[in-house]
Amino acid sequence: MATGRILVVDDEKFFQDLFRDLLAGAGHATRAASSGEEALQRLAEEQFDLLLTDVVMPGLDGIALVREAKRRDPDLEAIAITGHEDVRLAVQAMKAGCSDFLTKPVETDELLRVADRVLGRVSLRREHSQLLTENLEFAKAQALYRQGLQILASLDGERIVDLALSILSRVTDAQGAALWVADEKGQLQLRGYRGLVDRAALPPRIDPREPAWAEALRGGAPFRPPFAPAGEAFCVPLVADDEPVGLALLSDRARGQFGKDEHATALTVADFAAIAVKNARRFQALERVGLRDRETGAYNLAYFVDYAGKEFYKARRYGRAFSLVLLSIDNAEQLRKEAGRELYRRVVRDLVAATSRAARDADILAKVSESEYYVLLPETDYFGALMFLRRAADEVRKEESIRNVEEKTPVLLSMGAATFPKDGEDFDELLHWARARVQEQRGSLLRRLHLDDLDPNAFWELADLLLSDSARLPDSSPSARLEADAEFFAAAQREAAREIARDPRARGLLYVGVKGGLATAPVRGALPPGDPAARAGDSTVRVYLLGPRGAEPDAPPHPLVTEVYLDGDKRFAGQEFLLFMSEHSAYGLLSGAGRTFHTSDVPLVDALVSKLQALYDLQPL
Repeated sequence: MATGRILVVDDEKFFQDLFRDLLAGAGHATRAASSGEEALQRLAEEQFDLLLTDVVMPGLDGIALVREAKRRDPDLEAIAITGHEDVRLAVQAMKAGCSDFLTKPVETDELLRVADRVLGRVSLRREHSQLLTENLEFAKAQALYRQGLQILASLDGERIVDLALSILSRVTDAQGAALWVADEKGQLQLRGYRGLVDRAALPPRIDPREPAWAEALRGGAPFRPPFAPAGEAFCVPLVADDEPVGLALLSDRARGQFGKDEHATALTVADFAAIAVKNARRFQALERVGLRDRETGAYNLAYFVDYAGKEFYKARRYGRAFSLVLLSIDNAEQLRKEAGRELYRRVVRDLVAATSRAARDADILAKVSESEYYVLLPETDYFGALMFLRRAADEVRKEESIRNVEEKTPVLLSMGAATFPKDGEDFDELLHWARARVQEQRGSLLRRLHLDDLDPNAFWELADLLLSDSARLPDSSPSARLEADAEFFAAAQREAAREIARDPRARGLLYVGVKGGLATAPVRGALPPGDPAARAGDSTVRVYLLGPRGAEPDAPPHPLVTEVYLDGDKRFAGQEFLLFMSEHSAYGLLSGAGRTFHTSDVPLVDALVSKLQALYDLQPL
């Protein structure tokens, strides 16, 4: 026998007690009401399975009560009871939603039988609904599991990002999504985004050690990001082996706000994604081991081409930059003949090892031939590539085997870089510009006059050499000497400031050394106002003013300018300089002893900047 909760409604106390006692005796939970209005109040406060009501009552009668009760709860069963054997009332009761109709006096057995039959239907409907809900939940879980398997089936990091974003958006009904993935240093880097997200508002990287993120990431549960109201967006960590390997942001739900169900679903997908990211890293590590050249440890060209293709895809889709570097041993045949095969092989191995030390884990160095190598620098602009070339050259110079060989034969290493999309949007274009810059280095005064052999701190010695006639300038050189002209130096400062204003977000360095006071340097007044908040970023030009303090009052501070006072350095008494390097151009100007030397020779300008930084302990970018 089915039991349930029954509400007995009758305006006569006798019948209330009678029906309630009979039903309670059969195991049902019963409550009573003496009017239709009171019954509606009880129905609003409690959940019932069956409404047993008299038809004829003052105020709200039984038929109207059933009609209103069914409107509120269509699953509520109802039985009507009346003392009048009136067919019309029975029909009205059935139309109002009653399951059965009884007349007074009601026999005990009939009442219990009818109640049991009606409650049996309630029980069957409830079981059916529960079974349907369980089946739907199971089907939903199975569908989520199958989507998770799609993520696990991939060992390509970028494919995993795309799949995770797509599935997370779909299962949570989010209209915007973004995903950060941990790099080799544990920093969370923005790897993908889709839908209604403000790309400019997304941090390109997140330090998981920062207090704002550390605790939430360690917890592993979905949480509200600090920049969004509750319900409008949430973050879910990707955690594998208790290590945060990523972070997903979901925002702008299409219908309603995010709740516990969306949080639980997103966490399930995030668990699959975290395992996939971990597996992709392990596979990539194994893949790299099997794709290296035995002699040098560099990757083979086939792997490099495949990796470069993926980098092109990422750069085009997400608006990223990357750089291609070409390394060439210009006198490889001469080295092989004069140093011998074995020593030459050791030099090449050490050269590759030194270049690899300057690279990051994400950078790929590949062997093209015995004398040529490619380096791919993901998410690196042209200025960043120039900094890599400098670090690589420094590391190569430290190698003992290379220094030993150079006692007999110089090791002529030329390097050139090209950047996507600045220099081209396909591999052939980038390679063309990288080769052109290798040729530029070969023809640079730095190579022709062996100026790079000077001591790393020999900035002023190099400046004196370039200003004097002892360093002859070839006709094809992008360098020239002319008579000293104070207005020319001032104009160069203003032009450098205008170059900064044209693209204030481009990375670069400007060093201006003056013999007068720093407060009156023309470059200061020509610079754009600058953004104090942006100065700490990675993509702004940094301006350094070097020289004596001067007698003039100090100028107001400028957010782009760092002043370096060198009152005790006598070289500033008669010499001035301007050195400018950015993503788009390089220019150097030296003035002293009545002469001016200026150049757009990129390797030469970089050498001057490097030696200036070493001399005055200026931190390089």
